[in-house]
Amino acid sequence: MKKFIFVSVGAFIGLLIFGAGALLIFSPSSAQKKYVNRWEYAAITFTHIPVNSENQSPITGVANLCFLQTSGCQNEEIKAELVYAKFLQDFRLENTSNSKNLAFNRAKELAYTKAVAKLGLEGWEIIGQPSINFDSYIDNQGAYIITQGNKEATPNIYFKRLIQ
Repeated sequence: MKKFIFVSVGAFIGLLIFGAGALLIFSPSSAQKKYVNRWEYAAITFTHIPVNSENQSPITGVANLCFLQTSGCQNEEIKAELVYAKFLQDFRLENTSNSKNLAFNRAKELAYTKAVAKLGLEGWEIIGQPSINFDSYIDNQGAYIITQGNKEATPNIYFKRLIQ
């Protein structure tokens, strides 16, 4: 009888050790467990020329970055300056209201591209195609041909980044 109890207890302990070993071997490790990617999102929502910059040189363009959060939008302004006299000189323009509007557009475009570059350097990826057309400046043997882009389109560009 003692031999039977001893064998039974030994078999039970053996099964426990074997079962624990099998659980350790066949259970997924923390690296193998299913991991759900979590993303954070941002958008460039608009560009503008601040009122105090309209009659000054340099002209300041501002792009608004919105970091989307459950509590709402956390805004950050990205600024870019354009020296109006240099702009006129570079593109051989006269100081007219049309040239001033082109300079305003260029300052906003600079702020916009600066915002895109900032997000790119921080690891953000663009989601979807941007819906804005910038002015184009084509050098035709020293005489620039300037074509205004469509400013009616909303310049929202959305970005995503994997949360580490």
